[in-house]
Amino acid sequence: MENKQFSISLKCLFCDCELQADAEKEFASGDMLKCQECQECDELNDYDALIDVASDEGKALAEDYAKREIEKMLKKSFK
Repeated sequence: MENKQFSISLKCLFCDCELQADAEKEFASGDMLKCQECQECDELNDYDALIDVASDEGKALAEDYAKREIEKMLKKSFK
């Protein structure tokens, strides 16, 4: 299995649009990020909740990748 990198974007918890921010700005626990992509949404997203959702998404991606790689290895072993 190779070292795989996954990229996950933060998405608005209300409309699922990808959140964009100034690359120079750093966010911390307790910050509220405003959805600016969707004209109808304009909601504030809690930074901690966004990180939790992204973390869960990353874990699911890594788990799926690991399962596929293990399946490939097992198929090669039992040919």
